[in-house]
Amino acid sequence: MASILFIDDDPVTLEILGKAARILGHTPTLANEARPAIQTAATLKPDLIMMDMMMPDMDGLDVLAALRAQPLTMNVPVVILSAGASPDDARLARAAGAQEYMNKPVSLAALVDTIKKYTTPK
Repeated sequence: MASILFIDDDPVTLEILGKAARILGHTPTLANEARPAIQTAATLKPDLIMMDMMMPDMDGLDVLAALRAQPLTMNVPVVILSAGASPDDARLARAAGAQEYMNKPVSLAALVDTIKKYTTPK
């Protein structure tokens, strides 16, 4: 199945996302800090990255820009997750290169659909 990198500063969110991915048969990698996660992404070359928009060490858009600047991660699909309520966030995330923007909390059904959408061979 797919290798998925989850980046979020909230340990409970990471645990839930990781468990859900494992139950679905995927291999999750969990990162609770944005800066080290950029290097992890380059090393791991995951099939999908799902990450928080607002993290204390680095903004999600900055992480996305760093991922898009690296040859090893520039084409990896990225889904931004956010508890923020700004309608501009989704537009900004897509403009920065995210494939998708999802509001937290993410339902299990939406998580399953999104993972399938970006990890199923076409």
